[in-house]
Amino acid sequence: MPISIPGQFKRAAAFIDNLEQPTTRQEIPDSTQSGLYLVVQPSGALSWAVRTKIDGKAAKVTIGRYDKEGSKDDRMGTLISPTQALNVTQARAIAERVRNDAKRGNDPRQQKIDKTGLAAWFDDFVKTARTTGFKGRAVKASTAEEYERIIATNIKPHWTHVTDIRTLDYRDVEKLLDKLTPGARRNAFAVLSAFFRWKPVARAIGRNIIELATAPGKPISRDRVLTHDEIKIVWKAAEKCGYPFGPMTQLLLLTGQRRDEMAELKWSEISDDLSTITLEASRTKNSRPHIVPIAPLAKATIEALPRITDADGKPSEYVFTTTAKTPFSGFSNGKKALDKHCGEPALPEWHLHDLRRTCATELAQLGVKQEVTEAILNHKTGKVSGVAAIYNRYEYQDEKREALKQWASRIQALIADNVTLLKKHA
Repeated sequence: MPISIPGQFKRAAAFIDNLEQPTTRQEIPDSTQSGLYLVVQPSGALSWAVRTKIDGKAAKVTIGRYDKEGSKDDRMGTLISPTQALNVTQARAIAERVRNDAKRGNDPRQQKIDKTGLAAWFDDFVKTARTTGFKGRAVKASTAEEYERIIATNIKPHWTHVTDIRTLDYRDVEKLLDKLTPGARRNAFAVLSAFFRWKPVARAIGRNIIELATAPGKPISRDRVLTHDEIKIVWKAAEKCGYPFGPMTQLLLLTGQRRDEMAELKWSEISDDLSTITLEASRTKNSRPHIVPIAPLAKATIEALPRITDADGKPSEYVFTTTAKTPFSGFSNGKKALDKHCGEPALPEWHLHDLRRTCATELAQLGVKQEVTEAILNHKTGKVSGVAAIYNRYEYQDEKREALKQWASRIQALIADNVTLLKKHA
């Protein structure tokens, strides 16, 4: 007599968890639902199948993959898909419906839809990142949004032919990466690494296929710093570019902050007197709260910003937005417009992150101490390190304000005509 899955849920889950990986494909019958089987593959993949009769002929219907937690999709129970996640209780419920449909002459195999295919796996992955996360806590909102963007732009369009995640292997990953630019290739590989390590995916496929794929090479360290003439060109181009990308670019140059931290800036993060920007720990790359003093030129830039409202007239919480509901995210189109306004000849290849590097370099030329510059950038990995980094909790607020004030004055002089600047040495 074959061993069957226990009826009680906890015992059934424990039984499945303790299954040994077979050398050949096995079907283990369920003890409570007739016709329901757990299919165990030599790869370790587990799926649910129902054996019944359709039009008088024996048939097997794959209803989903095994997952201890199961699916939280509200449509579960109305869909039949080999990729949906089902725990023991859910599989039994669907199996009963499949057999009842077959008895009434309805072919349950015709009810399969594509909404729970590869796209649904990615949707669940992003949803998990936003809610429970993969290590006991949700990832940052900006990280989850980046996952979603990379999946939508660099992965899904190249895998439209994939109908079953279990058919993917490392060669599919490498073929996808070959179609992308170097930067997009590294981003896609990073997201796929997290995706294929995710337990439900690893369990469905039976292995982590990303481990066999060749990882993209590390990016070449950039050292692009804008010259004084280029700073003027970019600033003037930003003025022509207009809201939201133009003033956002100017504040990136004035403050030296990271692109996403500025793009997602909220009005509530700016003090009432426009003297500081306060970023919460959840919004920063190193997960530390960060206060950015606002220099006079930056204050004037902020004062000139419009307050965007939604269709109901409610002011948006975001400083830079085109929808009033979400922060600005059109970096590619914004950069193209900015480059167009830079005129001819175009600036040699440059990125928004170069503004941050330019700010740091100019601060050094102004004689600002390295630890103050690092405090401005919220990037304390240089001079203040080791024991000093542990015990030095001084935030350099006054020094940061004076440094950014000097830097804003230099920009103001640069964008004026017929001004020659002398370097200030420490």
